[in-house]
Amino acid sequence: MFVNLNGKTHEIKLGLTLINLIEELGLAERKAIAIALNGEVLKREDYAGIVLSEGDSLEIVRAIGGGS
Repeated sequence: MFVNLNGKTHEIKLGLTLINLIEELGLAERKAIAIALNGEVLKREDYAGIVLSEGDSLEIVRAIGGGS
């Protein structure tokens, strides 16, 4: 099935949870990420219980520190 991930079509397995997707993307160990599913920002503790559906829209952003 397909979801929209950061503006691009991404194929995933049926029944994949959000935490599984994060692991597949290599982001599981990162603390400074935020995820919105269909326009709603999610809490990290909810990731494991969310099963992705055909056509879901995900935005994953990583916080980057810096400055002078």
